[in-house]
Amino acid sequence: MQDTIQFLTSDPQKERHVAAIVETVYGAAQHLVAYALQTRHGSHLDTHAGMIRLLREQGYGEIADLFGELDTLRMGRWYGGKGNGQVIARCQTILAQIHEWASG
Repeated sequence: MQDTIQFLTSDPQKERHVAAIVETVYGAAQHLVAYALQTRHGSHLDTHAGMIRLLREQGYGEIADLFGELDTLRMGRWYGGKGNGQVIARCQTILAQIHEWASG
């Protein structure tokens, strides 16, 4: 997924790929959260449904907030939101924060 994100964001007109970038970042974040929960607690969810609640229950409120923000950005890409470089940059920042947490 990182390769796909890198490829799409390297386009000088990356804003035209905002829906694909946001969706790919969301999927990558979901995988990172599942990995972290599995390695730390021995279980994870196979879907995004309930992910925020589970993160909060496990004491990861900040990560739950970041995942929730990604979910909001993701919905905006498909349901009338305008894509722009700020959305892409925010998604990349959130993914980096989740990656750092998952790897720690």
